[in-house]
Amino acid sequence: MKKKERNIKELLQVMLDNTRLFRDGLCNYVQLLQSGLLLDLHEVKMLLVYIEYNRPSKWSSFNAYRNCNILFYWDMGDIKPRIKWIKKHIKKVSEETINIKN
Repeated sequence: MKKKERNIKELLQVMLDNTRLFRDGLCNYVQLLQSGLLLDLHEVKMLLVYIEYNRPSKWSSFNAYRNCNILFYWDMGDIKPRIKWIKKHIKKVSEETINIKN
């Protein structure tokens, strides 16, 4: 039996619900969720593409500005801005879904 494909909002929620697995950055976090069997390979790819195309503006915070030319968007290991980003994007995707339905 094939499992239901989860949308990006559901995948972001998986990230938010499993912050205990977070170690250093968003992309590695997604990989950890896969190794914890919470995401499959297709979902990992979806999230990594979403993260890349929705990276924080370098003007969104001092940390984002300071880290804009390296792999980490925020200070390595600091989960607070990442949780804020995840919540922002859950809301954004929810609003886009409502607008599409209307």
